[in-house]
Amino acid sequence: MQAESSGRGRTTSLLLSALTGLLVAAPWLDFSLYPAAWFAFAPLLVALVRARSNREAILCGMAAGMGANVPAFWWLVYTIDVFGGFPILIAVFFYLGLSLFSAFQFGLFAAGIYRTGAGPLALGAPVLWVALEFWYPNLFPWRMANSQLELPVVMQIGDLTGPYGLSFILVWVGAGLAALVTSRRWQPLAAALVAAFAVAGYGQLRWPQIEAAVDASPALRVGLVQGNVGIREKGNAAYFDINIEKYRSLSRPMQSEVDVLIWPETVSHEWIDERATHVTAEQHPFPDLTTPLIFGGLAYHYATSVEDALRYNAAFLIDGGGRILGRYNKQILLPFGEYLPFSSWIPGLKSISPNTGDFSAGTDAVTLDLPNGGRIAPLVCYEDVPASIARQMTGIGANVLMTIFNDAWFGDSMAPYQHEAIAVWRAIENRRYFVRVGNAGDTGVVDPWGRIVDRLPLFTAESLTATIRLLEIETFYTRRGDVFAWTLTVIAAAWLVKRPRLAGDDT
Repeated sequence: MQAESSGRGRTTSLLLSALTGLLVAAPWLDFSLYPAAWFAFAPLLVALVRARSNREAILCGMAAGMGANVPAFWWLVYTIDVFGGFPILIAVFFYLGLSLFSAFQFGLFAAGIYRTGAGPLALGAPVLWVALEFWYPNLFPWRMANSQLELPVVMQIGDLTGPYGLSFILVWVGAGLAALVTSRRWQPLAAALVAAFAVAGYGQLRWPQIEAAVDASPALRVGLVQGNVGIREKGNAAYFDINIEKYRSLSRPMQSEVDVLIWPETVSHEWIDERATHVTAEQHPFPDLTTPLIFGGLAYHYATSVEDALRYNAAFLIDGGGRILGRYNKQILLPFGEYLPFSSWIPGLKSISPNTGDFSAGTDAVTLDLPNGGRIAPLVCYEDVPASIARQMTGIGANVLMTIFNDAWFGDSMAPYQHEAIAVWRAIENRRYFVRVGNAGDTGVVDPWGRIVDRLPLFTAESLTATIRLLEIETFYTRRGDVFAWTLTVIAAAWLVKRPRLAGDDT
């Protein structure tokens, strides 16, 4: 009878944990469900109070992790299949493996909470979670704070803490609810709510300060071009001339109205020597060009022969005469798309993933400098997901952030919008306008408060003109980076080492 009761208790705990996962996943499936994130961690933390062993706690964490990752990022199956060229069954296998790996972040969190308890005012949970957000090597490094895209007032803390300050508050509120349920202690929830209102108050205070800086800054007119070239046409040499003509046709009517045209990632398939100062007539992507153009292309560098060349996914800035005013080589490459992990050790992997590229990573952060004073940070695709490159480019003088990308590989899914929800934090952290230009969407403009002020629909061939501002604000985050996350990492490490779980310390 006791065993049966224990079994039912474990089942209840696993179901509560899975509920946390589903609540975490909900905003990633529909961002209007952002309130779910504010109490998402409560069921898991209630379950961990009931856990009778470290193993049971880790199982609860894994249930939460799988409940979050499997529904939220299911589009990875399509991406691994189409982008990487793997058969669908292998893509599913990889996806389940990646989901298990990502779920282990929750498993580690659960093990940590089981070891220490939630601590004074339930602060152990947000401290440990933020440390794990900061360090855990997820392929798609989402943060709890990314779920609050539709509540920008609480996102403004990002120019101090990055997304980690808001993640801390979200988990703390959940921990406070768990403490109220399990021990009838109201103080943790009250403290968390006070902190949440303080974060919102900071947003209200900071908003007009940024508004004044925007009003005082010079304008830049940008023309963003989304050609909507299908993934099969994009990779088929027979369509290259047709594909690039789409961009020319969309650009001709608008180039006299803007200071710079921007085309997405790898629009041009002509290889350009990275030491070249001009593009040749054959390499020129837009012979009718009269205004500066930023476009995604392909660069190479070799010392002795073409066979040992280094190949780069690159961004180029050219003028109407074909002079190369700037270039940038992408530093963060996507596994299974731009390179194949472990292929140097297991050459046979290439045969099952023929679509995977063989690119080299760039090494230098640069800005693309326009004649009118615009200094653009040229992020390529995934590089707007981690904060480091945008922050580094802002630190060397960028007054506009830009990403050129191709999210067509994600299909008609939430993935492009999830990518966008992560990327908008780069605008807040550095207080810059951020233009994002995709081959198939979602091309758009993000303002320095992290709001999406204009956007083109997915899978449409359209152009967008916008006036943005050249901001020179220097934020604490740009100067100092992840001080907040590093501080909580140290606190979490000390907490785990020095404070084993105490009897009666369940909340």
